[in-house]
Formats: sequence, structure tokens, C-alpha cells
Amino acid sequence: MAHRKNQGPPRSFSPRPPRPDRPQPPARGSAARVSETFEATYLGHPEGTSGFLRPLGATRGQRLDLLVDWREGHGAIHGDRVQAEITGTTYDGRPKAKVVRVLARNPDPIPAHLQKQEWGWRAIPLEPRLSQIVSVPPTDLAGDGDLVSVLLDPDPGAQQIKGVVKARLGRPTDLRIENKLTAALFNLRTEFPDAVMEELAPFPTSIPEAWIQGREDLRELLTVTVDPPTAKDFDDAISLEALPDSEDGGWLLGVHIADVSHYVAEGGPLDKEALLRGTSVYFPDQCIPMLPERLSGELCSLREGVDRLTMTAWITLDEQLRVRETRLSESVIRSRRRLTYDQVKEACIDSAQARRMDMGRDVAEMLDEALRVSRSLTEKRLGRGALNLDTDETEFVFGEDGRPVDARRYAHHDAHRMIEEFMLLANEAVATFFTRRKIATIYRVHDVPDPLKLEAFKEVASAFGLLRPYDPATPEVLNAMLDKIRGGPLEAMLNTLLVRSLKKAEYSVDNIGHSGLALQDYLHFTSPIRRYPDLMVHRELRKVLQKKPLPDGLASILAVVAKQCSDTEQGATEAERENDRWKTCLLMRTRIGHRYDGRIQGFSLKAAFVRLDSPFVEVGVPLGALGGAFTVDENRTKASTAGSGVVLTIGDPVKVEITGVDEDLRRVSAWVVEAKAKDGKGKPVTFVPSLAAPAHLREADFVEPAPPRGRPPKSVRQAAVPDPKGRPGGSRPYVRPGRPGGAPARSKPPKGSVRGPARRKKG
Repeated sequence: MAHRKNQGPPRSFSPRPPRPDRPQPPARGSAARVSETFEATYLGHPEGTSGFLRPLGATRGQRLDLLVDWREGHGAIHGDRVQAEITGTTYDGRPKAKVVRVLARNPDPIPAHLQKQEWGWRAIPLEPRLSQIVSVPPTDLAGDGDLVSVLLDPDPGAQQIKGVVKARLGRPTDLRIENKLTAALFNLRTEFPDAVMEELAPFPTSIPEAWIQGREDLRELLTVTVDPPTAKDFDDAISLEALPDSEDGGWLLGVHIADVSHYVAEGGPLDKEALLRGTSVYFPDQCIPMLPERLSGELCSLREGVDRLTMTAWITLDEQLRVRETRLSESVIRSRRRLTYDQVKEACIDSAQARRMDMGRDVAEMLDEALRVSRSLTEKRLGRGALNLDTDETEFVFGEDGRPVDARRYAHHDAHRMIEEFMLLANEAVATFFTRRKIATIYRVHDVPDPLKLEAFKEVASAFGLLRPYDPATPEVLNAMLDKIRGGPLEAMLNTLLVRSLKKAEYSVDNIGHSGLALQDYLHFTSPIRRYPDLMVHRELRKVLQKKPLPDGLASILAVVAKQCSDTEQGATEAERENDRWKTCLLMRTRIGHRYDGRIQGFSLKAAFVRLDSPFVEVGVPLGALGGAFTVDENRTKASTAGSGVVLTIGDPVKVEITGVDEDLRRVSAWVVEAKAKDGKGKPVTFVPSLAAPAHLREADFVEPAPPRGRPPKSVRQAAVPDPKGRPGGSRPYVRPGRPGGAPARSKPPKGSVRGPARRKKG
């Protein structure tokens, strides 16, 4: 499994800056002006009853989506770019809108299931919000039952939705077909154009002496790489030397990063492709790289015993760990050892003598010193007000056949933190270098937290007795609370909840600082193999070190790049989460009826989410399956019912039974067998619900806000499927075909399916 080194709070992005020639919707909380028009993306509702409008440039996290009644959709389908108009406000004061006209269909191919009918061929989109059937012409690219990529007819005025098959993705039973489908759903670029590969072809397999001229030769220096055992690209190495008393003591830290900018010519095919991708995407069993394997896994990978071009940040620390001097250079290194985090732990934390002898005495002693320095750096970082967040990752375990067989919490220890601290220090040093010289660059910024969201987090922490109501939500107070729960059952849940209460980090040319790290100057420098902003920083740094002129209008150029990289980063994050959910379905589909212990992770308006202890995955529990009328509070921290006075809160331990797996929705359903809850007065009680409704999640359980009231017409409630005898205008209910897990197509939906009549039951 590929794991990325933690570079601070989770990745995210900011809204696209408004274009001056495009009307913009009113901001949340401002007065909605009726008849105000703007452009937006139409988002279909999974049950086909309504839709939502997301203003162009807005993101899901901003909660700027506007309701659209089914009567005012103007024929728009999911993914369409539309012109919309404000029509008023909803019952809770939020603006609502209608579609004035459809401007364009989604230009990206969509994944679909190809089916042959008596009357011809059709494609069933995999996106639940795109419920329309797509008519396609016969094709030699794929056959009946194949999963394919379909490009929709760009004409939004066509009476029937048509498309053309562009590529075959595979069969539903193919190994890792979910990876191909995730990539197709999120329009990830998986193949490199011929022009890119042609640009790479002339590069030699070894470093010519001419390339080393003018570089600092560090090939005799003791350097090592430390990465996960499954890593294939090694873009950072470290060295550390304790300075003698004659030089006032302290340490000389070297952070050596692969010089990707040497190979990626500015403006060339490879550079353009890397910018389009923006970042590598990591699935549990596959990486979709930003750069071709020839670079990411070979020429730019700091392999053991091989000469590699690097950019080095030399950081001199005094005995109080203050940065005394920073020097940046172009260099060449030869990594002494390729180590894993667990090997470092075994040798230097657990003191296993066999492991120390295997890695070499000088390497072990350097890492001993590095661990001591990094622990002190962590204490210093927390002392200045940085948040100490350890969010848990799920590590999937795969069998010999390549399918998931287990999921566990990914171990995170001091060896990980050592590398993280050194990378943070290097990123800060390079950012300070640009700031002091007043040179525009791409910073990694993180705005101050939203006070209202922090108060909601305090409410949850106070319910567990971890914070007092009058405690300020300062980094010092929060870190002290996190220390109390470290290693305990509440750690993962409260860390995740705190992360959600913080604002998102993003790329920007405006240096507003990084509040999560409590730094004024910070950027990304240490991973140019997998992040395009790092590559841009390297490119700038080389020009400055070589005293070459920087282009005119540099800040404007970088602002566009920063925005685009924030967008691609967000898309990659969503794709990774979706693929994790798909892997969870593949793991749990044989465990229906099994019972597991877990804790409540969070709530939507209609469901509770439970993180199982083992396997370490998340399942959903429809609130209707709890019995009684449970309602969720506005902060989504608890669900309560007036009838029995039962209150279920985030963090409560529960025992659940798996009731279904829906690969259409990529969700695992369960119902609560028993829960440790509280009554209306806060007294602990054991809650044993009666199953009052089907314990299966529906697609609407994850869509917010709730769709408009009112019964839509029959033509909207049923997907229009052509009649088998060729007669147009048929209205037979749509039956979803088999899914990648190998489940066969059924003539009627299975029990609890989100498709067909069963989804109409009230939950």
C-alpha cells in the first residue's frame, strides 16, 4: 500500500476566483436577489426527484449548492453546465434557483454498463445521480455486459440522450476493475500521451558526468531514504551531522530532494501533462502517477547505491534547535541505504541488534541522533501552537488473488514523525528563502479556524469530559486534550472531527501563513515526483541559484497554477476516498450477517456512520432502523429521540450487524444491535433498538439538503427505458445490472437495494 508522508493538515482546495464577465450567485448568508443569474453545474438527485446547482468554481465543502425543484430543471442532467436564476429562498432561508437553459453537456467520458437489447444498445451510467439511460450505436470496442467509457452527445437540446462508446474498461468480475471505474468516474488521466514518452526516450539510464558539473558532490556523504515498504518512488533522503563544540555545537541537517525539474522541460509535453494531473493518486493497491514510471520509479527515484540529481536544503540548528543558517544547493547524492519505517523502528526504537548490524553501525547511530533531534523538534513545534493531529488511515490487506481480505489501522510511530519533522523544516526553510527575497512562489497556506465549527467540536469534547465549557479553543488547550486521548478509543474519532472543524489548506501565491503548523512561511518542496507545486518551486529555485531571470508576471502565472493544483488535489482526494469505500464493499460483501464492535464516527441527517474496530472500516446505519423518531442536531454530533429519551453521540460504542453491501452506492449497511447511549438526563443506558425499517442505506441518505417536497410526475419518478419491441416512450422500471463484485444481473432488485420500488420505502 502506498502511503504519503504527512505534510500537515489534509489536502484541499479553494473556490475558483470569480470571472468578471460571469454573474456570481450570492454568498451563503447574504440576501438572495430574485432573477439574479449565474452559471453552475447541475447535480442530479440520486432518486431523480430534484437537483442542485453548484456555482462554477464552488466546491462541495463550501455548501453553496442551491436547490432546484424538479419542475424547474429545464431538462438538465447530472454534470450539465447551465445558466441558472435565483428564484427565492427555501423554508430555512437558503437561496433556491431554477435552470434557465442548458449550456453544455459534461465533456468528459462517463463509465457505464453496456447492454444489448432487442431494439439496439444502451449504456447504464455508474454514477447514481445520472439515472438516464444512454442510447449508443453498435461498437466493436466492447460487448454485452462490458463496462465502458461513454462520451455523451454534446447537444443539450436532443430529445433522447445519446452517446458513443470510447473505450472498454473491462468486465464486472475483473480484478481491480474498481480502480478503472474510480478513475473513469473522476476523469483521472491514466495513460501518458505518445509525445510525453517520446520526450523521455533520449534520457540516459545513468547520470552523465556533464550533468554533475557545477553541482555539489555529496556522493560520499552518508544519506538514507526512509519510506513505506511498498513505496516505488523515493524522492527524499536525509543526512545529519552533530557539530563539534568548536563550531558552537548543534546539528547540520541535509534534506535531499530528487531534482525533477532537471528532466521536466518547462512548457514541454511532459510539463503540460504533469500540470493537468497536478498530483499522483494513491489507491490502496495502485498508484496513478503524476509522472511516467521512467521518471518517478527510475531516473528521479533516489535508489540505494545509485547516483541521482537532487536539490539540497542545508539547515544548521543550534543546541536549542533554532535555525542558525540555511543554504540551498543543486547537488548529486548516492543513497547509502533504502530503509522502511518499521526497519528504523526495529533498529533504533526497539534496539534490535540484528537489525542494527544489518543496516550498519554508522547508519544506525545517525538515525539514533535523528530520532532524538526530531522528538525535540516536535516538542518545539507544539510549543509554538501547532496542532498535534494523528489522523488514522486504513490499510487494506490483500490476498494472493489481489482481493482485499482485511483492513487495519495503519501504524504510525516515531520513525514516521522523524521524516515528517525534517520535511516540515525543509519546507519552511525554502519558503523563508523566497519570502525574504520577495520572490513570488506557490505557498501552502492554511487559514485560521472557523470559530463556530470549533465551538461545535468543543461541545463534543466537553460531553466526554475532555474540555470544560469555559476552556478556550487555543492550540495549547486542544493539544493537551489530544494528548489525553492518544492511543485510546476516542483518538481516531476526535482527531477526525477536529480536522473537519478546521479550514482547508490550499495552494496560493498570497502568503497568509499556515495556522495548523503555526508558521508564517510554508510551502511544498519535498515531493516533486508526486506534486506539481513542488516541481514549480524547484524550477524557480534553480533559476535563482543559477542567477537566471524570472519571467515577467510571475505572480499571475503562479496564481493560475496554484488554483489548478488545488482543484486537481481535491479531485484526487475524493477519488481516493471513493476507492477506499469500494474496497470496503469488496471486503465486507461476504460478511453479511456478521456482528462487529465499533464506535459512532458521525451523522448525516438520515444515517449514523460507525467505524468498526476490526476490520477498520466504516459502515452506515439508517436512523430509521434504530426505531423511534431519531433526529440529528445541527452540528451533526448526536441523534436523539423524544419518545424514549435516548441520545446517541459521536464516540459511543456500538455493536452492529452487517445487513447489506451496495456497490452502486459504494456503502456497507448495518443496523445497531446494541449501543452504550445516554438518556435524556445524561445517564448511561444500554440501548437495544427494534428494527423498525429496512436497515439498508439509500442514495438519498447522503444528499444534502433534503429534496423539495411534493410528488414528481411519473415520468420523473421512473427512468425512461425504451420498449423491448422498439416502441418509443417505454416506462418500465430501470433494473441496475451486475456490479464489479461479480454479482449477477437480477430481474428485480435485491432486498434492500437502493434501486426499484424498495427505495421508496420511508427509512
